[in-house]
Amino acid sequence: LREHFEDMDRQARGWVSNVEKDAVESLTGFRYRSPEKIDTIMEVHVVGLSHHKAPVEVREQLAVPQADWNAYARELMTFSQSKSGFVVPEIAVLSTCNRFELYFASSEINKYAARECVHAFLRYKSRLSREALEPYLFTHSGGDATRHLFEVSSGLDSLVLGEAQILAQVKACHEHCIQKADSEDESVVPGSGGKIIAKMLNAGIRIGKLVRTRTKIGKGSVSISSAAVELMMAKSLSDLKKYASKVNICIVGAGKMSRLLLIALYSKDPQFSITLVNRNTDRAQDLLDEVRARGGENAKVAPLEEMWDIIGRSDVVFTATASKEPIIAAKDLQPIVQRNLMLVDISVPLNVAKDCADVEKVHSYNVDDLKKVVQANADKRQSEVLKAKRFIDAEVDKFKVWQASQGAVPYLAALQAKAENIRRAETEKMARSLKGLHEKERQAVDKLTKHIIDQLFRPLYYSMKDDEDIGAKRNKIWALKSMFNLEPLEKRRVLDDPNLRPKLTK
Repeated sequence: LREHFEDMDRQARGWVSNVEKDAVESLTGFRYRSPEKIDTIMEVHVVGLSHHKAPVEVREQLAVPQADWNAYARELMTFSQSKSGFVVPEIAVLSTCNRFELYFASSEINKYAARECVHAFLRYKSRLSREALEPYLFTHSGGDATRHLFEVSSGLDSLVLGEAQILAQVKACHEHCIQKADSEDESVVPGSGGKIIAKMLNAGIRIGKLVRTRTKIGKGSVSISSAAVELMMAKSLSDLKKYASKVNICIVGAGKMSRLLLIALYSKDPQFSITLVNRNTDRAQDLLDEVRARGGENAKVAPLEEMWDIIGRSDVVFTATASKEPIIAAKDLQPIVQRNLMLVDISVPLNVAKDCADVEKVHSYNVDDLKKVVQANADKRQSEVLKAKRFIDAEVDKFKVWQASQGAVPYLAALQAKAENIRRAETEKMARSLKGLHEKERQAVDKLTKHIIDQLFRPLYYSMKDDEDIGAKRNKIWALKSMFNLEPLEKRRVLDDPNLRPKLTK
């Protein structure tokens, strides 16, 4: 309903604007024409998949490990290369168990080409046809893209409303996109964020913190791991015919998600009987020691070789590994399952094959099933969502003004260079008159002329930072460009080291 009223408001503004233009033309004979497009203004976009529409099977086709985020972004940048440059010069990757998103910037003039380029790249990487992939993709541009990021970082778009884990993931996305090349380590792939995307991600982190401190959106909220624990608590009697406090639990994997699982389990009952299975038992033991203050008297570790024996003696099995293929399949379970067994898979790609649900006495769940667990909590927090969105709307407007002002930077740089050339040329003309000056006096004259130029340009710089309507900002930039007949001077070079360009793999 709110979107409907906002759309009505935009249409009304457009109608009033046209009436005003017609009135001016009838009185003066002059018809207002919009200034030509400013090719230095960058537009932001986001393309991706999320738990709202895409099933796990589709999301895992595009999932990217965090260690490969920068290489993936560079590959997309190379994919977008044309004779005139990069269609997509700034990219950041955010890939989690519940979402896959590409935040990127392009020149405003090339925004449609950039979006289509990213869609084509995703089809190429996933090996899915347009018909198979595009129904699950979402695409936002401009303020909608910025608003989407801010809602993501604030936890409004999460499977578990208000979860804190996504903010840490957005921070990781920002850190990756601004990462510099390491001359001593060639394996380090630098980030591809650029000024616009890096600023947007940084603003997303700030608004995520603001929403959590100024609203109660995070009160009582849980991570995906603790949502899985809530599912176990809710289903133990119906599926296992046991109280949750009496179940034997197996956790496969010893990464971040397993750590969150342990914390969530011990917050319910520090005496849970848990076996942590991992290929590296030292790593598993370190994880148990790390959370020992919360519980773990009845916790132990076991090597991966004993996994099937432990699963056969467990009531609940949580899987949280980075495996790209299922590690538990129906053919493996059938010989060992003698009693009711609950499988809760919180990994993407899936660790538990879909056919496990067909095995007798086995109850299998994955991340898509967690939606039912958290729906009740989501309903209670809707009043806090409205408060959060008010903060987000204000920050989106601020970012849009800053973003538009960056379109002036190449023209200001060109104007500064032009003024410096004039200053030097005029100083050289006066060289004979200044012949009798000492070196220090020459330096003083040089400093004085530079200072005069800086003082003259200072109001221009501040004017471009004014908090004003986007249309007014565009008019200023166009006026600056036209008045001084400027060509934009781009200071940032993209992929200037050919050795950093990853090769496309079939």
